[in-house]
Amino acid sequence: MSLPAVRQVLVVEDDPSFQRSIAEAVIQLGNQWLVHGFKTGAEALACCNDPAACLDLALVDLGLPDLDGIEVIRAIHDRFPAVPILVISVVSTETRVLAAIRAGALGYILKGDSSISMTRAIEQIMQGNYPISPKLARYLFKLAGRGPAAGVPELPRLTSKEAELLQHLASGKSYGQAGEAMGVALSTVQSYIRNLYRKLDVHSQTQAVSRAREHGLLVKG
Repeated sequence: MSLPAVRQVLVVEDDPSFQRSIAEAVIQLGNQWLVHGFKTGAEALACCNDPAACLDLALVDLGLPDLDGIEVIRAIHDRFPAVPILVISVVSTETRVLAAIRAGALGYILKGDSSISMTRAIEQIMQGNYPISPKLARYLFKLAGRGPAAGVPELPRLTSKEAELLQHLASGKSYGQAGEAMGVALSTVQSYIRNLYRKLDVHSQTQAVSRAREHGLLVKG
């Protein structure tokens, strides 16, 4: 008789205690699970990018110490498009919830939400359902009633040079390389960066690129 296949789950959570709680919730499902737990987005993506990597489920927190959780979700979804991704986070702002869903998440529950347990949410997403905390569900239904573009605050208008710089940063160029491609000095690039951070309400290059993608500001190559 063949043994049941071991399912593999990726847990991206920087709080060791909560990471253990998530692992325990997975184990309670009763199947054989191999839990890959990581505290940073970079470690999680390194695991995903392994050619031999195999994944059945991903559970991701948005508040990671290095990368934007939205970027981690998008990368996992690109690498494993059929794998369900569940967000387990304290973050409940409307724009972040929408960004997570657009990046590939199929469920979103809030930490400490007693109305839906982690085990039940994981069970639901593995059954092809879309678990979501009631607080967030109310918002999404309200948003649907207002039209698809409602509820997402508009960003201040970017200049053509700021938009061009974003495109270079998204392609992996350094500030110096971006300045060379644009024909401007490094000090000018740094000035553009300060304006971008202010307009996008971010504090790092990774966050700037992520926010730009959320709002459709980057041209797909």
